[in-house]
Amino acid sequence: MFYTNENNMNNTFETKDKYIAPFLFTQPDITFIGNRTVEHRVIFQFIPLDRCMYLTNLFMTKKAPLVQPKDLLEAVETYKDIVFEMKDKDEKYERK
Repeated sequence: MFYTNENNMNNTFETKDKYIAPFLFTQPDITFIGNRTVEHRVIFQFIPLDRCMYLTNLFMTKKAPLVQPKDLLEAVETYKDIVFEMKDKDEKYERK
C-alpha cells in the first residue's frame, strides 16, 4: 500500500512504501537522510521534499525516469538491509 507523510517543517519526505523508497534511492538528485521507526514500521526519510513528491507522482502514474536494473537491485537490497536492521533493534529493545 502506498503511504507518504510529508513533514514540511524540515522539508523532509517520509515513506514506508517498499517500492517508493528503493526507487528514491536510485535518483541522483535525492538524498537519503535517515530512517526512524513508528509502531514497528520503518519510515525512510529523503530530501528535498518537492522533488521527492514529484518523482513519487511520476512513479505512481508509471511515468518515472528509467533506472538501470543493477541500480534498482542494489537499492532494494539497501532497503531490505535497513528494514531488517531496524526490526532487529526494535526486538532487542522490547526484550529488555
